Amino acid sequence: MTKQNRILAVDDDVSSAELIVRVAERCGYEGFATSDSRGVTNLANALQPDVIAIDVNMPNIDARGLLELLAEAGYEGHIIIASGSDPEILKETQSFGTEKGLSIPHVMQKPLDFAQLRQNLMSENMNNTKAA
Repeated sequence: MTKQNRILAVDDDVSSAELIVRVAERCGYEGFATSDSRGVTNLANALQPDVIAIDVNMPNIDARGLLELLAEAGYEGHIIIASGSDPEILKETQSFGTEKGLSIPHVMQKPLDFAQLRQNLMSENMNNTKAA
């Protein structure tokens, strides 16, 4: 029996995080959502998600701070950046994370294109249990 992929969606707007989870669950993922960015590394350690979807602008800790913590914790899964921020900021955030050794294959502008999100979640590079 193959392991079901897991996703953790992190967004200060809980409905946005839950929406990502619902789409992921329809793609066969087991999903978890949180609106508190402060406990993400603990959740990642406990849940061992294959994918973490993160917003860029969150209170307490922004995406860069979160990416740094995930890199320090040795997170080996994939990350999707999903935010309404300027596309240039999204690309800079992606570059920052990849420079830290994280796998960030997809960056998505909000409002999300759900067909694109499904396609990203089902892509071959996302269905490897851990990043290469």
